[in-house]
Amino acid sequence: MNKYNNHQHVSLSQKAQHALSTDISQRRKIEACGVLLGSIDDLGNWLVEDLCPLRNIFNSPVYFEFDPEDLLNIELSYPDKVVGVYHSHPTGFAQASDTDRRNMQHVNAEERIPWVWLIICGPFPQKQSQQQIPGTKILAYHHFDTDGLQEIELHLAEPTSDIQPEEFQHEI
Repeated sequence: MNKYNNHQHVSLSQKAQHALSTDISQRRKIEACGVLLGSIDDLGNWLVEDLCPLRNIFNSPVYFEFDPEDLLNIELSYPDKVVGVYHSHPTGFAQASDTDRRNMQHVNAEERIPWVWLIICGPFPQKQSQQQIPGTKILAYHHFDTDGLQEIELHLAEPTSDIQPEEFQHEI
């Protein structure tokens, strides 16, 4: 797998970064997971504006799975806005696991769903909700038809003084 051997990138808005930090801090001992909301531009870049946490039905520190009904409800509530998924590795494993790789290949290459995958690497401090997750702890992946699994460059929006982070609105 190559790192940044493509021209696409993922942009993560301040709102999405804050929501991600809040979700991870609330579920720091299990693989927190959810969907990324936004758009894909004409160049194939993923522009993540927000996210919706989903319940990890296994409540596990090493595996996650969504309830299919929960995922369907999000897709119906936010048509054409789901651009990817995220999950955490609370143990600190700083790469896609074999299970992650199989899921990415299945969804991206076999099902032809153009999602990006974010993995947030722990361990996570207890008081993380007021902090941003360092970009070095967030990995982005996509499984391309010709190049296989690739790590995608991540762009984090910088904080602006006139925008305050909104309280997390989505229920888990």
